[in-house]
Amino acid sequence: MYFMTEPLDIRRNDPTALPRFAALNAAWIEELHYLEESDKLMVAHPEIYTQNGNSVFSFHLDGEVAGACALKQHEDGRYELTKMAVDPAYRGRGIGQHLMTAVETYAKETLGLDRLFLLSNTKNEAALRLYERNGWVVNLRGKHPIYDRCNIGMEKVL
Repeated sequence: MYFMTEPLDIRRNDPTALPRFAALNAAWIEELHYLEESDKLMVAHPEIYTQNGNSVFSFHLDGEVAGACALKQHEDGRYELTKMAVDPAYRGRGIGQHLMTAVETYAKETLGLDRLFLLSNTKNEAALRLYERNGWVVNLRGKHPIYDRCNIGMEKVL
């Protein structure tokens, strides 16, 4: 893997990136699992991920949205790193790492958060390796009470 050295173009809540955010996420979810009701809502209305304290971060490269992820606020006040996806044509360039760093920095420095959580699946080995390299620790194993595809949860102290 190599990391880009040119100035990075990471945008927060760019409305033009929302259709691509939804499409990239729907593609990886369908590849490994199936779309659950919350995923179908994301595809139909990706703008909800930019409302009510939520944010979508998009990584722009060569005029394309090469990757994106969201920071979602839950009713209990906790924030979730969610819906991270990188276009297969751009994988291996450190885009996921740059997106995660941008989200974590925003959460800590702008929102004043001291921790984040995420939900995933053990089938998504590349994502789990990325999370572990970045200091995320497992705090949930087994079937999730809400999401069928989730069988692992992680948390990071910022």
